[in-house]
Amino acid sequence: MNELPSISTIVDAELKSFGKYSVFIAILLILIGIGGLIAPVILSVLTAGFIAGILIISGVVWLVHSYKLHQHHLADWLKPLILLTAGAIMVALPAAGIASIALLFVFYFVLDAYRNFTQSRVYSAHGRGWFIFSGIIDIFIAILFIVTWPKGSLILVGIVVGVNLIFDGIILLVVRSSMRGSSK
Repeated sequence: MNELPSISTIVDAELKSFGKYSVFIAILLILIGIGGLIAPVILSVLTAGFIAGILIISGVVWLVHSYKLHQHHLADWLKPLILLTAGAIMVALPAAGIASIALLFVFYFVLDAYRNFTQSRVYSAHGRGWFIFSGIIDIFIAILFIVTWPKGSLILVGIVVGVNLIFDGIILLVVRSSMRGSSK
């Protein structure tokens, strides 16, 4: 029977693979996030370009896959066609792509607000106020996106992505620090 590794063994293995570049990546995320707050339109365009690139690469992969399987039905070619078309539209019309991303953010913030409000009932004693506060902020951000859409999307997408990158970098530093502290 195989014996399970100890927690400290797992943490040490994670630190060796994950920890090697985590400080560099965390600082890079924070710097990109700050850059996004300074120049939100540029980060909005980069975000749309990144998503467009993912769509185009996915379309090419599906195109090759369909070709190798000798697909003969139109339905087999629709997925790569849709992915390539969506990516190409985002490249050709970046403002429309950014506006589309903004609508996805509205959907996300409304769903997150719903989750926060319902979780406030589950955790009535601990953290209820924070869940409600977070839900109110989510609704405020969603309304801000809706009221300023589509022109405000150019700035708001960059700001939201920038703030998210800053917090991701901070969280990465905190997790790395706590992993190092727990392995000692």
